[in-house]
Amino acid sequence: MLRIFRWVCICCLLLVGNSWANSGGQMTPVTTVLVTRDTIVVTEEAMGWIEAKVNPKIASEVAGRVEKVYVDTGEIVKTGSPMLEVNSEQQELEKKGLRADISRLEALIKNQRRTVERYQSLLAKKSISQERFDNANVKLITLKEQLAGARSRLADNQRRLAKTSVVAPVGGWIEKRFVSKGDFVRPGTPLFLMVTDHLLRIVLPFPESVASRLAVGQKVKLTSPLSHERVIEAEINQIRPAVNIQSRALEVIIYLENPGEWRPGGTINGTVTLDRHDDGLLVPVQSVVRRPAGKVVYQFKDGKAIQRKVVTGQCQGNLIEILSGLAGDEKVVVDGAGFLTDGADVREKP
Repeated sequence: MLRIFRWVCICCLLLVGNSWANSGGQMTPVTTVLVTRDTIVVTEEAMGWIEAKVNPKIASEVAGRVEKVYVDTGEIVKTGSPMLEVNSEQQELEKKGLRADISRLEALIKNQRRTVERYQSLLAKKSISQERFDNANVKLITLKEQLAGARSRLADNQRRLAKTSVVAPVGGWIEKRFVSKGDFVRPGTPLFLMVTDHLLRIVLPFPESVASRLAVGQKVKLTSPLSHERVIEAEINQIRPAVNIQSRALEVIIYLENPGEWRPGGTINGTVTLDRHDDGLLVPVQSVVRRPAGKVVYQFKDGKAIQRKVVTGQCQGNLIEILSGLAGDEKVVVDGAGFLTDGADVREKP
C-alpha cells in the first residue's frame, strides 16, 4: 500500500508540473525598455596638477656680504617689497672714484678746448703748424671719449648699487630661502625661490590613444578638490610634442588666471570633449551582457529573447551608446538580461 501511495503522489506532481509549464510558468520574468535616441558627447578625463606660471628664482646681481634679511620661508610679499640687503661699501667707494675721475676729465676737457681754440687762432695766422693743431684736437676728442666711458661706468655702478637692495619682482610667497645674514654672495648666487598663484599652468596627461583627437583650442572643463562645486571652462593652449617617457602620456598645457582657491602643487581634473554624435542609440548599461559571441543585448519580441550582437561606445550616466547591432526601434531586456539565452521564453513584469 505504501508503494502504491508514493507512486500516486509522484504522478500527481508530474501532472501539476506539466500543467504549470503549459500555462507559461517557465517564462523568465524581465523588464524591458525601448532603445532611446539622443546626442552623445564623447569625452576623455584626466587627472593632472597645477603649476605656477610665474615661479622666479631670485639671485644676487652683485658681490658682497648679506647684511639684512627681511623675509623668510612661507611669508607673502607684494611686488617691490624689500627682501634682502647686500653690503654696498664696495660700490660706494667705486662711485666716489668714478665721480672724481669724471670731474678730472671735465676739467681737462675744458682746458683742452681753450687750447684748441687758441691753436686755431694761431693756425690762421700761420704761427703754428697744422700738425700741432691736429694733435691738440685729437687730444680733445680722446678726453671726451674717456669722459663718456667714465660716465657709462658710473651709470653701471649706480645700477649695481641699486641692486644691493633686493626687492620682490612679483607678488607671491617665499617658497625657499637660500642665504642668511653674514653669507657672502656673488652675482648669480640664489637668494630666494618665489611662488605666485595669480597665473597658473595646468598640466593634464592624456593617454596616447587619444593623441590624434586633441588639438589646441579645444574646450576643457576643470575641477579641483580645492573648490569641489566650481567648474572652470578653459581651452588647450599647448600640447607638448613628446610623450612623457615615464607615464607614456601626452601632456596638455592650459594657462589661466587663478579662480581664487587653487594652489600650485594641487591636483586638477580635466574633461575634454573629443567628439559629438547626434541621434545616437542608447540602452541601459545592464542591458549589455557578455557572451561567447561578444557583447550582446536581448531584444524582446513576441515573448522571446532574441540575441543581438552589438558594438558599444561612450557611456552617458547609466546609459551606453550602441554603435552597431540595433536599428533603434527595438525593445530590449533590462533586468534579467544576464540570465537569458538566445530564443529563451520571457515575459514582461507588470
